[in-house]
Parts: sequence; structure tokens; C-alpha cells
Amino acid sequence: MRTRHLAGLLAAGLLPIAAQSAPPYDPAAPVPAPQYAPLPLLGTLPQMGELNWREANETVGQFTRGHIDVLRWESENPVTGQLESVPEGALMSAAQALRLALSTRPDLLATSAMSRAERAQADIAAATFSRDVLRAWVSAVAAEAALENAGKAYGAAETGAELAARMTRVGNWGQDRLLGEQLSLKDAGVGLIAARQEATRAREALARTTGLWGEAVQFTLPTSLPALPAAAIDATGLEAAALSRHPMLPLATQEAERARRAQGTNAQARWQALGAEAVEQMLGELASDESVLSQPPAAAALIDLRRAAVGHDAPHAFRTIADAESLAVSVRSQVREAYVNYRIAHDLAVQAASRKDMQTAKQEEVLLRYNGMLKSTWDLLDAARERLAADTSAAQALRDFWLAHANLQAVLAGADYPGADAVSQAAGKKAAGGH
Repeated sequence: MRTRHLAGLLAAGLLPIAAQSAPPYDPAAPVPAPQYAPLPLLGTLPQMGELNWREANETVGQFTRGHIDVLRWESENPVTGQLESVPEGALMSAAQALRLALSTRPDLLATSAMSRAERAQADIAAATFSRDVLRAWVSAVAAEAALENAGKAYGAAETGAELAARMTRVGNWGQDRLLGEQLSLKDAGVGLIAARQEATRAREALARTTGLWGEAVQFTLPTSLPALPAAAIDATGLEAAALSRHPMLPLATQEAERARRAQGTNAQARWQALGAEAVEQMLGELASDESVLSQPPAAAALIDLRRAAVGHDAPHAFRTIADAESLAVSVRSQVREAYVNYRIAHDLAVQAASRKDMQTAKQEEVLLRYNGMLKSTWDLLDAARERLAADTSAAQALRDFWLAHANLQAVLAGADYPGADAVSQAAGKKAAGGH
């Protein structure tokens, strides 16, 4: 099975061909040059002086994109020249990315010679690495989709700036409103540049994670992430599932129970009482929140073993019990935190998708009213901008959901929770129109 998958990856072009004859650290290995597209730059500002009405009419008649149906023009003339050319290589799915990444990391493979503890550590390392690979794939797919949306937003800003320039030439607009559209174009250009940078960063992070180099880095990614699940994962039994699946916990529990039986209930009770007394002596007069915060403990609480009436192995035994309990508490806590953030991401993605649908419906309504001469071209352009912003917001929310999903699944498999990702700010604010 493993050999068949690797052969399929090689046939699809997802394994470095150059690796067959040279390792990646060979400077002489032939590789394609990095691709780069020029940044969008705003041209010279148009003349802002007024023209006489006859010359104005003749000027407007020369333009093929005057007061146009912006949406129809956008559909018939897709934005080109602003997006970096996407390599036309093999399509990389999430499963393929994971296979590639794991096949290039022999240090993450378990062996039959490993002890139980070593195997548990290997399982945790594999779960953590798999999470990182899937997160890198999600981020790369989302970043390329965001780049496409940024290109469309730049195209809409170009349309607005060009239309504003024509209206200024014929005397319908003042210079302040033209400058507003020119500034919007500049802002859209900055957004496009930032999207390019993020797409490049995410793509190269995925290449590093999967071990790809040379011509193999010219892979393609899906145009969008998988759809949002209709229902979120149920929280019932998640803590118990995480405890039962954690690779290290059975070993820690076994050692703790062995230590508990060896020491006995009475010895454990005495140790706990002595520990509480030692902590109390250490804290002393630190009773208020202010005193504890201003003067936190600087040393460990001390137990006098001469008074403890326990065996010499008792400290180690009770530390073993405490370690197992601490691990279980940590697993439970991380599951709760990961699940809450997963549900937050799911709810935000649902809201963003709903807002996207509403914004699309609004755009269609504006188009109908525009065709009925009840809305202006600027209303239509604003609706297109708002719809693009809603698309971007929904895509970001979907990305955040799948990142949170990967985190939760990894925690359930025994990996540590890396913490919540920053919640994407809802896009969709009305772009500067200037009309």
C-alpha cells in the first residue's frame, strides 16, 4: 500500500525528480528560478480640468467602459495581469500532502524495537507533525483563494478609478472625489501585494513541510477548502476519548497505580498533609491578592522527611502519581479549550457564509434596480465591492474553522494544544466610493 502511494506521487509529479540524481543540498542540482510578477502600480493621474460640453461628449464616446454594467463587465472580462501565475503542476490534496510529508521524515517512524514509552513519544510526535502539515495545507489553499479575491478587488478599484477619471474630465466630478477613488485604488493595490506575500509565505511553508524542492514545488492546490460541515462535532465524551487515546497516559497511569499500591493510602494521606503544611509555612503572611502578586514564592515548599514517617522511595512515588494526575488534568483542559475554540470558529464560519449569501442577494437586487434605471453605476460598483469583501470574509472564516478542526483532532490524538488562532476580522466594510 505504501509503495503504491509513493509510486502514485512520483507519477503525479509530487516527488522531486531531481532527488533521484541529486540530494536537495547539492548546489548543482537544476531547479527553476523563483517566479515573480511585477507589483501593481498606479499610473499617472489624469488631467482634472473641465472640458467644454462638446469635447466632453466626444471624449466619453471614445471610452468603451463608460457608465457600464460593472457586474456584466466583470463576468465578461475577468481580472488578469494582477495575479501571480500559479504553477501548472500536479494537484496536491490534503491526503497527498500528508503522505509526502511523512515519507520524508524517517525520524517520525516507529520501529518494533522501541519501548512502550518510546513508541508513545513517537505517536505524539507523528500526531503533532500531521497537524502541522494539515494546517500548512489549509493555510496555503486559503491564501491562494485570498489572492484571487484580492485581484478581483483590485480590478473593481481600477474600474472605479477609471470611471472617476472620466467623470472628472467631463466636469461631473471634482478633484476631491477623484482623489478618493485613486486612494481606494492605492489601498486595493496594497491589499493585493499583501495577499501575494501571504500566498507565497503559505505556499513555501507547505513546500518545506512536505519536503518538496526543485520542479516539484510547482504543484497546484484546490481552488477552495472543503465546505463547512453542516453540524459541529458533539462535545459528549470528548474528554474520555482523549484520555483513552493519549499515547502516554496509559503508561503514566500504570506507574501511578503501582506507586499508589506500594505506598498505601495512609502514607499518601500523610504526604498530602505534610505538603499542605509546607506550602502554608512557605506562604506565611501572604494572604491578600496584592501581597501574593507583589511578592510571589521564590523557593519550593520543604518537607522534613524525618517527620514524614514514609519510605525513602516515597517522594519519587508521589511525584509519579502527581505527574499522571497532572497529565490527565492537562489533557482534559486542552480538550475543552480546543473544543470551545473549534465551536467558535464553526459559528463564525456559519455567520460569514450567511453574510456572503446576503451580500450576493443584495448585489443581485442592485443589479435589477440598475437595469430599471433606479440605481447608478456607483451603486452597482459598491455592491460588487461589498460582495467581494464578504467572499473574502467567508473564505477566511472557513480557513479558521479547518485550522481549529486540525487542532482539535490533534489534541484528541495526544498532541499538545498550540492555542487558538487569532480570529479574522470580519471583512465587508463598504469600500470608499467617492460618489
